[in-house]
Amino acid sequence: MPSPFPGMNPYLEHPSLWAGIHHRLISAIANDLAPKLRPKYIVAIEERVYEVNDITTA
Repeated sequence: MPSPFPGMNPYLEHPSLWAGIHHRLISAIANDLAPKLRPKYIVAIEERVYEVNDITTA
């Protein structure tokens, strides 16, 4: 029987495993990007930035 989730590995994405992989992957990507972005930008993990446009209509 083919996988009901094409493109996903339900074993890798199991909650008991995924949290560790997710954090390690983000850290590895951040470590790779940081030297390429300095000094103009910084790489921040677990930081969210929200842009709000206050558009009022008449």
